[in-house]
Amino acid sequence: MEHTDPDALALVALGEPLTDPRVIEHVSQCDSCRHEIEALRSTVSVARSSIGEAELLSPPARVWQSVRAELGLAADLEPTVVPAPVTVAAAASAPAPVASLDAARERRSNIRRFIAPIAASAAAAALVAGGVLWWGAAAPRDAGQLIASAQLDALPDWPAATGQATVAERADGARVVQVSLDAEVGEGVVREVWLLTENVDGLISLGYLTGASGEFVVPASVDLARFSVVDISAEPLDGDPTHSGDSIVRGALDV
Repeated sequence: MEHTDPDALALVALGEPLTDPRVIEHVSQCDSCRHEIEALRSTVSVARSSIGEAELLSPPARVWQSVRAELGLAADLEPTVVPAPVTVAAAASAPAPVASLDAARERRSNIRRFIAPIAASAAAAALVAGGVLWWGAAAPRDAGQLIASAQLDALPDWPAATGQATVAERADGARVVQVSLDAEVGEGVVREVWLLTENVDGLISLGYLTGASGEFVVPASVDLARFSVVDISAEPLDGDPTHSGDSIVRGALDV
């Protein structure tokens, strides 16, 4: 079977599940496609992590024209207008706090899909850079040296779930979190990997887990002594980048 269409890989990076059994089987066995998904997911994560650092501005018309041309969209298709200004309180030096899980659930009910234009632009940029990503996926990978691990314990609403997490440091200094999870989620729900503080008053999203296991690069600025808890949550596809408050498993790294 030929490699999966880049458009489909971009959608997976955005959190959309694969539905074609043949594609699912191919991706599960193809290192190149899985590596490309991770590269695309990193692009999306950068876009998502920038929300809250500044006011969202309407881009020039030429930006939408370029996206529309790259994705082959109809000439008369216009982007959804997002009310402006939209601001989210967050400190530039630290991730936004989780607050309480109840507050997170209530907040999600009021936030609409304001991330969609950013995610679409990220996907378009990733498609333009497909050749570079393909070369990166084919390059030899450094497994790194194990520096921390954690047993991920099930939360009360997910008693049958189990998980593991390890952190490895590669020769270039990059730190990679590898997680595995045994837990089924319903349709329209994805699993997101987070780093939390011990007191659950700060969090960082590492990306979506699309299979039974996955690996995620930790930003160089993140102090694992502070963000020492690995959390995997169930997230509805509602466009809200904040934590749903519905954690599946969680465990502290032995850093």
